[in-house]
Amino acid sequence: MECSLQSSGLVWNEESLAGRYSFLRRRRDEVKLELLYYPYRFFHVQGSATWRFFGRKPLEMLLVADARTGKCQRVSSFTECRKERVFFEEAQTMPEGFASALLKTEEEERRVSAHVVRPLYEESSVGECAEAFAVRQWSRRCNLPLGPRAVICCTEKTSLFLYKPFWVMRPREKPESGPGKMFIFDASTGLGGVSEYWNVVEYVLSLA
Repeated sequence: MECSLQSSGLVWNEESLAGRYSFLRRRRDEVKLELLYYPYRFFHVQGSATWRFFGRKPLEMLLVADARTGKCQRVSSFTECRKERVFFEEAQTMPEGFASALLKTEEEERRVSAHVVRPLYEESSVGECAEAFAVRQWSRRCNLPLGPRAVICCTEKTSLFLYKPFWVMRPREKPESGPGKMFIFDASTGLGGVSEYWNVVEYVLSLA
């Protein structure tokens, strides 16, 4: 089973992450890093605010939406897109969890334990979430307390679907007391954390 993905780019591999994070270097033999591709949709939303006596003001916003939950947040720019392929040699259909795979990027080819997450929201549904989010944000900015009220609307939006790669760090041996501690690395930026990527953490926990 081969998956051709439009990705934000796997820039940080296991070795470069270990070079950046000392705690990963110290525990390298105790933990495993698995590659997860999570689906997002980026939107450029344009709209307008119209006041009865003050005329019309154009508005725009860049945001990203989680393609599984519809949750949106603002971003400052669209991410770079790269073509990457994940080939699950022992599977005829998309594996439901992490599985052995051959990863092919623009820079390298390597074997990894990987999983490609299926989106749950269609483009139209995510688009509705994006429009509602943009209107709420614009309303807070344009309709100040005790000030004149504006009519806010979206006029146009463009979207870009892509997968964002994450490295999921977990113990090699599962503790008897539970799933064990997890740490998430953004494979495009090298940044790590749990609270920042809680949606990814919740998804991985749901696989157990």
